Amino acid sequence: MSIHNTGFFAAISVILFSACTHLSPVPETFSVYDGSNPKRAVSFDRVVYQIKRVDNEPKADLSFWKVALKERLVKTGYRLAGENDVIANGFPGYLIETVAPHGAVDYNYWVAVFVDKSDLIVIEATGEVVNFKANRAKILAAIQNMDLGKSSGPAGAQSAQNLSR
Repeated sequence: MSIHNTGFFAAISVILFSACTHLSPVPETFSVYDGSNPKRAVSFDRVVYQIKRVDNEPKADLSFWKVALKERLVKTGYRLAGENDVIANGFPGYLIETVAPHGAVDYNYWVAVFVDKSDLIVIEATGEVVNFKANRAKILAAIQNMDLGKSSGPAGAQSAQNLSR
């Protein structure tokens, strides 16, 4: 698989329309593509991590995006491997873990979503199952260590401006 293959990032693009800015952090030991927008990073064993800000359209809360994301991925052939509420520095989000075949090998595909009023913070990660497993803890730590600002209630953060770099 080519590192530049964005096929695994296509499923969510039907739901989300990108208005991207550079965001951080990325998993430990991953290398960031300079100047990439959205921000992308890759491990030495070709696990790809992407983080972006997109419009919250249709404007909805986290419970809506949980259902929409899960339904879209399952209907397009991804096998559900897990789903969890996830917290990024006190800010609530949702993480869905899926698996899909790609040629002769299976790939993990994770999507985490956080609602920040008019924006969504979307984090995606994909890679061959064996390689992904070796990077799982780093990816989860990067998601949980996102600084999304102070929450202004269930809809999201007062400001996530500090994500843009």
